[in-house]
This record gives sequence, structure tokens and C-alpha cells, in this order.
Amino acid sequence: MSDQEAIRAVAWLGETWGFWIQTGAFLLSALAGVAVIHFNGKQARTSALVNMLTLHKSDKDLVAATKRVNALQSSGILLSRHVNTPTDMSEDILKVLNTHEFIAVGVRMRAFDESVYKQMQCSNVLRLWSAAKGFITEQRESEGRPTIFQDFEQLACRWKLKPIKPL
Repeated sequence: MSDQEAIRAVAWLGETWGFWIQTGAFLLSALAGVAVIHFNGKQARTSALVNMLTLHKSDKDLVAATKRVNALQSSGILLSRHVNTPTDMSEDILKVLNTHEFIAVGVRMRAFDESVYKQMQCSNVLRLWSAAKGFITEQRESEGRPTIFQDFEQLACRWKLKPIKPL
């Protein structure tokens, strides 16, 4: 075998096998780097969501407001009766809705992991949306601002169409 034949035997597309092994290793490293960045981003979104929910659970005013709104909802009284009335109940409703809107905006902006939030809060979000739909509609009309709580509405409507699956 001549030198020319030996060189052709170890070459592929004009390059040696060593070049292709090195190139393959480089590409695999790049793909692994992208995968690690993606996984770390997902973990960060999950961690941020869990931290936010933990913070909300430790906020005594928010917990109390949520209990009062749930009690009002369970009693069958419409939340919309409290629109434009500066009462403690209207403040409670707005506090609870603002909290859910904040998280819904975070989900839309991909700061929070939606699938984790959905597993943890789907029934609460859907129940609150069902109860507060009229309140939100009247609040939008009275203030002339059609975008109030729009992220919360979009999230709840999306989840209503595709609720969590039973285990």
C-alpha cells in the first residue's frame, strides 16, 4: 500500500478520522451545554414559583383575605356586589386577585413554571376565576380599563379548556 492509498484510507470528505472525532466531541459538548442551560432555566423558574408561593402562604394578611373571599364565595354572595365600594371585602378581593394576577404575569413572561403552578393551584385558580369573573368585568367597565386582570383571565380560561388530569 502506497502512502497515497494510506492517506485516502484514513480520510473522509477530505479530512482525517481524528478531525471528525474532534469535531463530533465539540458538537456533543455544545449540545450538552445547551441542555444544561435549558434544564437550569426550568429549575430556576420552578424554584422562583415555589419561593413565591411559600412567601404568599406566610403572608398573614393575604391568607386572611383569601379565607374571607373563599367564605364569601361559599356563602353564594356575588363578589361583584363589592365593586366600587370601599369596604374591607372589596380590598380583600382585590388583594387576592392582584396576587393571582402577579403570578399569572410571571407565568406569561416565563419567570414561573406554568406546569408546576397548574399542578399546585389549578382548582383554586379556576374557583376564584369562576367567582370573580363578574367582579372583574364590572371593575373593568367602571374604570374603563379592559386589561385589568387579563393575565389571570387568560390563564384561568386556558386551564379550564385543559384541566389537570387525574392521577
